Amino acid sequence: MFRKPTNKDTDSSAALSFGGNGKIHNAIGTGSSLSGKLNFEGGARIDGSFDGELTVKGPLVIGEGARIIADILADAVIVGGSVKGNITAKKVDILRGGRVYGDLITGSFTAEEGGFLRGQVRMTDGENAEEDFGFLPRKQTQPLAATS
Repeated sequence: MFRKPTNKDTDSSAALSFGGNGKIHNAIGTGSSLSGKLNFEGGARIDGSFDGELTVKGPLVIGEGARIIADILADAVIVGGSVKGNITAKKVDILRGGRVYGDLITGSFTAEEGGFLRGQVRMTDGENAEEDFGFLPRKQTQPLAATS
């Protein structure tokens, strides 16, 4: 009854910590449902449903009950719920019970036992951020003119 909690006793998504400026500043709670294009400054946590496109300048935590249909661009993504869409991040962690249906572009990837991924993983060293992570705008190219 009065014992010290072990890793089995704690919720893995509640005990998350991030280095640097990895604080969670934004949240979409359980029972909430949003769609569209969201841009977050700072970290975010989603426990509800979202359909659209997500850009997070910080960590993104997808809670156990969350259902996301979106392409995601973030510094780090922790998946405890369900994601249908591609994830581009420096670090991606799929927790036990987390499910990802889509491709990953990342520099670091882990999946706990019971985590699920149906898609491809493209590992990158992050040296060319424009190509690997899409954090910088893509250069526009001009179409070639036909010569006569």
